Amino acid sequence: MTKEEILNKINWDNYGIGNCKIFINLFDKEIPFIFFKEDDLEISITDKMIESVNNILMLDKSNLDIIKKMLWEECQFSFTIGDYGCELKEGETNLDTNLKHFGVLNKEDSYLKSKIKEIHICEENDILNGCYSEIKIDSISDNLISIIIKNGKIIDFDYNGTYLGWFDKDEQYAKNARARVLK
Repeated sequence: MTKEEILNKINWDNYGIGNCKIFINLFDKEIPFIFFKEDDLEISITDKMIESVNNILMLDKSNLDIIKKMLWEECQFSFTIGDYGCELKEGETNLDTNLKHFGVLNKEDSYLKSKIKEIHICEENDILNGCYSEIKIDSISDNLISIIIKNGKIIDFDYNGTYLGWFDKDEQYAKNARARVLK
């Protein structure tokens, strides 16, 4: 999409936050895009923000399996370390109990029971080496997560509010952090 095509779709609020819906082939539906500007006085988007939109538009269907694997990983991680109020039966782990309680057996279940919310593109990320966007998803474990896209490639997921600068140095920053927690 061109800058003009994107700008013609965006509705700007009084805080300089832009909203629009764009059809994403990866999900076979329109997804809300949220554009966060540094300067709320200028109604425009940067070249890196345009590149981020186009990077998402170019994601093919093979990337859906990557997202499903990440949602399954998030489900297993959260259900291992979290207390969801389920009573453990003898011989069961938190993970076993929570998977059974929520009816999740695999990556397909974790994907189907999650909800794609929106895509965030922030001008403040323009200073980073990579070109970033975040697909926000409400996971089965009731966490808002960010599927992180860097330079047109899905690289990792992290929880809402992550600092994308970490992924300039280590594209698996959050995955490595989760591994340290599980040790």
